[in-house]
Amino acid sequence: MNNYGGWNERMVSVPSLLLDPKNPRIPELRTMPTQRQIAAELLEHDSVFELARDITQHGYFPTEVLIGLDEDGEQTIVEGNRRLAALKFLLSPELAPETWVKKFRMLATRVTSENIRKVRVVFAASREAAAPLIINRHTRTGVERWKPAQQAKYLRTLMSPGMPLDEAAQFLGISRSQLTDNLRMDTMYRVACNLHLPEEVRNIVRDARGFNASTLERLVQSPLAMDFLGVTFDERGRVSGRIHQDEFNKAFARMVTDIARGRIDTRKLNSSTEINAYLSDFGVDKPNHKHKGTFTSQSLLGEANDARPTRTNSAKKRNTVRGSQYLLPPSLKCGLRNPRIKDIFYELRRLKVAQYPNACAVLLRIFLELVVSDHLDKTGKIKPLLAAAKQKNKGLDWYPTLRQMLNAVSHDQSVILSPLARKALNKMISHDDHPLSLDQMDQFVHNRYVAPSERELRRLWAVLEPLLEQFLGEPVASASNRLGA
Repeated sequence: MNNYGGWNERMVSVPSLLLDPKNPRIPELRTMPTQRQIAAELLEHDSVFELARDITQHGYFPTEVLIGLDEDGEQTIVEGNRRLAALKFLLSPELAPETWVKKFRMLATRVTSENIRKVRVVFAASREAAAPLIINRHTRTGVERWKPAQQAKYLRTLMSPGMPLDEAAQFLGISRSQLTDNLRMDTMYRVACNLHLPEEVRNIVRDARGFNASTLERLVQSPLAMDFLGVTFDERGRVSGRIHQDEFNKAFARMVTDIARGRIDTRKLNSSTEINAYLSDFGVDKPNHKHKGTFTSQSLLGEANDARPTRTNSAKKRNTVRGSQYLLPPSLKCGLRNPRIKDIFYELRRLKVAQYPNACAVLLRIFLELVVSDHLDKTGKIKPLLAAAKQKNKGLDWYPTLRQMLNAVSHDQSVILSPLARKALNKMISHDDHPLSLDQMDQFVHNRYVAPSERELRRLWAVLEPLLEQFLGEPVASASNRLGA
């Protein structure tokens, strides 16, 4: 039994709190979602605006407590992400997607920011220790319930490889069979998200809120359907296939497509007879069990270090899941109006970093300087730097260097960065001997003997992404603060 009374409780600044990238409400992505992506996803699908409006009308109740983890200098909220996102948007409306900024600005005028800047957080001993409480809130009480795929995903994230199943079930407060069913469901849903499907079907499947996962769950729980697909599960929900993987993919894609397009649902699959009738109508999509082969969960999900079915080289190439070939992640959007910045952004999006490391390095350095200067100009935060230069009798055409601008940004508390992200940025600015330094970026541009590698560029991008993703939307500034006002 958990000792909740031993958890530490304190008031914490909202900007310093991180949304949980492992939140089950967030769809499966090939890369770790950014804070802005998580907030936008919750806003679009989980009534965050309505929650923010309620806060402005009735206040943030003192009984509302967030549950967090305090690990490696970062404070991540594992329960209460919708409330945290609402508070972040009220404090900084410009963090919202462009179509929502004006609405949050209006809401923000109705609340005193000091009343919501700090919130009560209870810090759990670990993610696993918080799990029983979170599961209870989202599956048995009045909190907005998770969809089946979301619940299954959450349980999977808590399962460490060596944890005995009985112990895990007891710890989570559910039965062993419930845990096993959820693990099977999570495996098959992730496989469904990984199938080669038409774009409109794939978009439905990957939306855990919209996809009818209850129907998939019905089929996953049916021995008849799983035998039809040629698969069995171990106790941890992992798949083993006894037919060729292509045969499985063909049949499972048909099932998933039928669910996505509403051709079948739980009402039509209410008995073994109805499930058998449905499977009998597969026609050319019926798997050929004479086409022998083997596959596992890992091969279906494109993960490494796993036995894979024999196939041609072209088929291997077609089914291998790779990371992005480009420096900028495909999820990153540029909402700035400046045409030069937008042009550089889209050029960087088209350059394969392994093939064009020099071009990527030069464009990244230019892009960084233009985006940071654009932000400082439009928010009026360039004015203190210009005023200090004027006192030193700098010319009227003087403008700060990128290092000076980044130094100002790194000390700006309104820029939301985790402690570790801010520390990495500070090292980049102030430690020229650091491998990820600003000086190193300058060397890539000016020194003909220093060449960038793909690995170096990706590590630089990892440091810069939390900052740049905030600056790629048009900032908010009062008329008196704008440059030249």
